[in-house]
Order: sequence, then C-alpha cells, then structure tokens
Amino acid sequence: MKSSLAVAGFAAIVAAAPAYAGVIPDTGATAGLSDPAWSVAWHPIASDGTSFGYEANASLVTSIPSPPWQPNVPGINNWIGVNADATIPGPGGDGNHRYEYAFTTQITLLAPQLVTGALGYDNYFEGGFIGGSVNTITGIYTPGTQFLSPTSLLGAGNENKAGFCRDGDGFLPSSSFPTCTVNFGFNLPTGTYQITFVIQGDGQTDGFILNQQGASLNTVPEPATIALLGMGLAGLGFSRRRKLRE
Repeated sequence: MKSSLAVAGFAAIVAAAPAYAGVIPDTGATAGLSDPAWSVAWHPIASDGTSFGYEANASLVTSIPSPPWQPNVPGINNWIGVNADATIPGPGGDGNHRYEYAFTTQITLLAPQLVTGALGYDNYFEGGFIGGSVNTITGIYTPGTQFLSPTSLLGAGNENKAGFCRDGDGFLPSSSFPTCTVNFGFNLPTGTYQITFVIQGDGQTDGFILNQQGASLNTVPEPATIALLGMGLAGLGFSRRRKLRE
C-alpha cells in the first residue's frame, strides 16, 4: 500500500514540474566533423539492408537536401547521421524501411523539469525513449521507457510521414520551409538520463536534427501520458531499491 502511494505521489510531482527549456543539447552544435554530445547506432531491419555499426560521436551531415530539410547552422545546429552524406551504400531512395537508427544523448537535471525541443528526421519516426541499451557491435538499440510516439508527436494518421517540409510525405508542407521541425515536451524528475530517438529509413539521406529554435507545430504529450511516464520511472526506481534491500 505504501509503495502504491509513493508511486502515485511521484507521478503527481512529475506532472506538476516547473518548466525549464533547452536541456537537451542541439545536434551538431560543434565546429568539428562529428558531435561529441550525440551517438548513433544503426542496423538493418530488411533483408536488403546490410550495414550496421555504432559511432560514439555521430557525424555531421553536411550534404543535406535543403529543401526539404531544415537548413544547417554551421557550428550551432546541424543534422547528424552515420556519415557526412547520411547515406549507406546499397539499395535506397524508395522510402522503404531498411535500417533503424538510434540517436542518443545524455542529460542531467538538477530539478524536476519540462524537457523540450524540436526535431526533424528522414525518414520515419519510431519514438523517443529514456534508458535502454545499445549493442555497439551489432548497432541494435533495446528501448527503455517510451516518452514520445509517432502519434503523440504528429497526431493520428501522420505516423508514416517523413520529418521534413514537403507536400505529401512530409509532416510539414513545403510552405513551412525553412522551419521544418516539430515541438515536443515531457516532464522528468531530478536525475541523469540517457535520451534516445529512433528513426527508420531506406539508407539514403537518413538523418536527424534536434534544436531549441522553435517549430511550426506545437504538440506536447497529454497529462495522462506524462503521469504514466512518471509512474513507469518511479516503478523502475522502486524495483531497484527493493533489489538492493534484498
């Protein structure tokens, strides 16, 4: 009974957390060729996909389709991917789901916060996760607790739209260029967290961008989603403490 009350109280605290923006580092905020704040793991999910691997520092994508991708801002905010052109040799360019990519960073919160940002991607968004693990040999990411889904990010019916500005298959129309990212937000208590965003693509120009520069769409998880996330994290913490006592 006490543990149930603790979980409920924890969730209420998370839902009522104060807002502090800008806690996830922008992608490509560096003068180098790779981003020390972000890693990328990738592996094939289709029979005609063969590449796999892991880069502790994700490469800045300097050859971007602009439009429909949001422009890079050198040294401040860039797209990141497996390499400079975000392309894996082999079949591609047809929108099929051949590869899965996991873009990971770490944040430390000194107080409960509303974690915010705006993201774009090519091609398909699979979700945002807290925790989980990456096999650096196979490039496979095993998800942790999900805080962002395609539906909660883009709305029902838009789950298979690419994350850039283009009529038809983009989540924003061409007229939205050059602001081609979409807002998200979720609450977290104090602590250090691994944050991972997963996308799938066809091996040709598969990239990811996250920034704090604002977006054309404004979607934030519903209070029920935030409460469930808080309960999930609280449950993990309670389970760990129980194991330690045993």
